[in-house]
Amino acid sequence: MALAVAWGASALWRAHATLADLRAQLAEEGTIRFTVRPLQAVLPTGLEYLGTPSIFTDAQVFEGRLFLSGPTGLFEYDTTYDTAGAPVARYRAGAELPPNPVTVMAIGLAGDSHAAELWIGTAGGGLVAYDSHSFRQILPKDARFRKITALLPLQTGRILLGTEKAGVLVWDGHDLKPFHNSLNDLPVTALAGDDTSLWVGTLDRGLVHWSAGAVTVLDSALPDRQILSLALAGETIYAGTGLGIAEVQNDKVTRLLADGYFAQSLFVPDSKAGEKKLWMGTLEEGAYEVPLEVRGARGAQLGRASVCPECSIRKLFSMEGATYALAENGLWRGTQQIVNRDAGLLKDRNIAALSLDGGGRLWVGYFDRGLQVLSAGAGGPRVEQDFEDDHLFCVNRIVNDAARGITAVATANGLVLFDATGSRHRLIGQADGLIANQVTDVALRPDGSIVAATPAGISFIDESGISSIYAFQGLVNNHVYALALDGARTLAGTLGGLSVLDGGLVKASYTISNSALKHNWITAITRVKGNEWFVGTYGAGVLKFDEFGHWETFEDLRGPLDINSNAMASTSSAVYAGTLDHGLAVYSLASGRWNFFETGLPSENVTAVEARGGMLYIGTDNGLVKIPETAVVK
Repeated sequence: MALAVAWGASALWRAHATLADLRAQLAEEGTIRFTVRPLQAVLPTGLEYLGTPSIFTDAQVFEGRLFLSGPTGLFEYDTTYDTAGAPVARYRAGAELPPNPVTVMAIGLAGDSHAAELWIGTAGGGLVAYDSHSFRQILPKDARFRKITALLPLQTGRILLGTEKAGVLVWDGHDLKPFHNSLNDLPVTALAGDDTSLWVGTLDRGLVHWSAGAVTVLDSALPDRQILSLALAGETIYAGTGLGIAEVQNDKVTRLLADGYFAQSLFVPDSKAGEKKLWMGTLEEGAYEVPLEVRGARGAQLGRASVCPECSIRKLFSMEGATYALAENGLWRGTQQIVNRDAGLLKDRNIAALSLDGGGRLWVGYFDRGLQVLSAGAGGPRVEQDFEDDHLFCVNRIVNDAARGITAVATANGLVLFDATGSRHRLIGQADGLIANQVTDVALRPDGSIVAATPAGISFIDESGISSIYAFQGLVNNHVYALALDGARTLAGTLGGLSVLDGGLVKASYTISNSALKHNWITAITRVKGNEWFVGTYGAGVLKFDEFGHWETFEDLRGPLDINSNAMASTSSAVYAGTLDHGLAVYSLASGRWNFFETGLPSENVTAVEARGGMLYIGTDNGLVKIPETAVVK
């Protein structure tokens, strides 16, 4: 009997424990795991931001101050500024803010707020709250929930978050949860409404209306399924697309406005009864007041913009009774520009390639803005040369031969060679014998010959002419991303593995099927001491390869990890690899261990690295920094 009682008590205890675990699991399933932490700027010694230009994308008036935001951070202005007033404070991505571009802002009160706060969405750093004194970050553990594209504070003390791919979330000051299962996994672009009637603009699924748990999707009647902006006026919602504006009432498109205009921002100002107005900001034509009183206005041309013609208008809003237009280059009130953006040393923030030449000049290649050459000056670096044309616009790689004074620039439209003075002296393209116009990497041999990687194979350029090989001659894959030299040998990293060439002949190829290579897509190669190479992959991080064909993996750098194209460099102290979303991966040759460096970087997406003379130049898709190597290597 005692045994039976004991067994029964044990079974009852197990049942209670199982029920408790089930309840905890059910509660956890509806909650997204996150951390909350204060943000404080603690920058490495010697870190320097190299003049990234400001771009404005959003604006809010908070605590009597005007806040303008953009990918590089947050700018605070006194609302009593004069024309072209300077910001009274700057909060930089990677310093005071997370190392992620700022995407959107809103003002609202959450459950843990003592007063209204400025809410800041980021592209990868989650949600940030600013109370006019300090910043705190709400960071989901799952990266899917960290890319915020829209914010909508509610009167109920909750903040709705639109995400890039994970739908609509809600933050109440204590928990972060999906707003409703029917809105999960949506690529959200805009939000409007409240928690009883919510409008969701999407990237490719049209306009979604959630009302009391029921969902209505409008897509076929819209000018385009990609919603760029939303504006709510009573029971009417206006949805801006790349082909015009849809006016929606009772879940039906009642008419189309501004036919053919790229309506990237919309605004309905407060007005007297019967005087409803609609403002539209366009991609490159400025801001317009769209007439609403004329029926059948589709196809009507709006003439010249009334605010900032030829500007890209990202936000329209009211301040002190007047309507303002925020363009990428500044803030406008009517025809008057109130705030100018900082021009910056660099002409773009999306860095694609970096190289130091023999004279110590830094060559900066951009994803789609050509090339700049920077030289040191008494007051800091300055732009010495600037190139941008049909050939020098999308730069993939820059390689310098200090001994011969040659710099080769691989672009999306040919290979451009510069001499020691920085003058172009040769352009090589498909018409000259190159196997393809797009050059993804280039290597300069000591004898003056050149190896060019392309998506169609490899071309060899010397005094006798140009010859090429591709998969038919044994190359493991036609699409070549990265090159490295070893005397007469060439290592070619491709989409399908690594090929080793002796002259123009393929001697060996390595893939996941015949070697310890963990991913076939090879994006970068850098030579280390002796005859060893660190090989970056898109998916499996970095592996080591030696002259005997042996591969070695690193226990502390296992995938999935994406290394960006040709974003690798090595010194006598370390190997550096730029990753897609983990900052700069750093391998200390002394300790034999990997670490990730993000502090001070304006983005976790490191796209280019140059190391010379104890200094590191780290390029990202959101700016460029310079830092002593000793501050990075652990």
